[in-house]
Amino acid sequence: MKTTRNVIWVMIATISTLWFAVEPQFFTSNNLFEWRSAIIQYSGILSLILMSITMILAMRLSVIENWLSGMDKAYRIHKWLGISSIALGISHWLWYQIPKWLVMAGILTRPARQHDSKPAATEFSWNAWVNNLHGFAENIGEWGFYLLLALLMISLWATVKYKPFKLSHRLMSVAYLLIVVHSVLLLKHAYWGEPIYYLTLGFAFIGSIAAMYSLLGFVGRSNRHAAVVVSTRYFPQAETMELILKPNSAWQGHTAGQFAYLQFGNEDPHPFTIVSGTTDPEIRFLIKALGDFTTGLYERIKIGDAVTVEGPYGRVNFDLNKPQIWIAGGVGIAAFFAILETLKGKTNHPRIDLFYCNRGIDNHLADELYSLTQQADVRLNVIDTLHSPRLNIDYIATQCGNVNDYDFYFCGPEIFSKTLTKALGAHSFDIEKNYHEELFVMR
Repeated sequence: MKTTRNVIWVMIATISTLWFAVEPQFFTSNNLFEWRSAIIQYSGILSLILMSITMILAMRLSVIENWLSGMDKAYRIHKWLGISSIALGISHWLWYQIPKWLVMAGILTRPARQHDSKPAATEFSWNAWVNNLHGFAENIGEWGFYLLLALLMISLWATVKYKPFKLSHRLMSVAYLLIVVHSVLLLKHAYWGEPIYYLTLGFAFIGSIAAMYSLLGFVGRSNRHAAVVVSTRYFPQAETMELILKPNSAWQGHTAGQFAYLQFGNEDPHPFTIVSGTTDPEIRFLIKALGDFTTGLYERIKIGDAVTVEGPYGRVNFDLNKPQIWIAGGVGIAAFFAILETLKGKTNHPRIDLFYCNRGIDNHLADELYSLTQQADVRLNVIDTLHSPRLNIDYIATQCGNVNDYDFYFCGPEIFSKTLTKALGAHSFDIEKNYHEELFVMR
């Protein structure tokens, strides 16, 4: 993630440098309206480019997942770039509106409009056509901005159910396309032909393709496989359902720690971790009742039902040549079942300690986990937070010794991960190199 952050900052610095090359008077001018004009262009260009990248990340392309080491990382970057682009959009809107309001209030005086020298005839016809569309571009951009802002609030509002959340994300592509039209038509004429102009057009073009790709329903289509339900089981104490599917021959298998999107009937696809071993002919999932879709799912799914499986996704690579500490929070234990299946009967690997934390432990699930860890020669620690203190680094150190001797693998709630990494930082633990996590945060 550090490398990705650095790439993003370098990209922002490059955009800023190219913009400054066409606005050299920015730091020398004392004219508020000149600053306003320049900042409106800069914030709009940067917002559009960041928004374009969020559209590309949402395409679920394997090349992006490989580069970012997992689809969960891609979605996390997608989320924060989206929020950043809209924050810049708000700044862009405020710089446009506030001086207008101050002029209307008589606090500022509107500057005299300056007319450019007459361009060549062929250039003039194109320039005049674009100028005639300025009013249209301003209006469509404003509506696109309001729509995008409303959709962001819906997406981030935790109480909003999954279907409205998915719909809001689909509509964001529409808002983005409105903003592309606004941005391209309102680029300063002084920018035309400059590197910043072509860079902006390039991102707008690629982002528009990504937006249309999403609107037309192409996301993940090439990675979908038909499957049928062969078995279900419910663990009431853990409020978790076991689902076993038989995929068609197009399914090429998976690696430990990966996940897939499951679509039942006309429902939207939902992501779940694959629990089965990498060589198993069937795909097994553990699905906890956490939201409007998963609650009661075990009552709605029957043996023989058709299911569409999209995936697999995820890039959790277990380095079995080093001592490891695995930490599972709640349904995050699913990410470790597959690697335990792979390790069954193998005793020549370095020490591995698994800490499974949940609010309430299902005895059947715990027994199965205990049997697997015994066969895989993995030390198991089960922490029921209903009756025991929450897991912390000091407790891990008492069980395992110096935490710096281990690689950490985590799957669970994001707030749990943040607590652990903060505590590990106090032990001078190299989080960037030795802490690996899979986070399914979709909003």
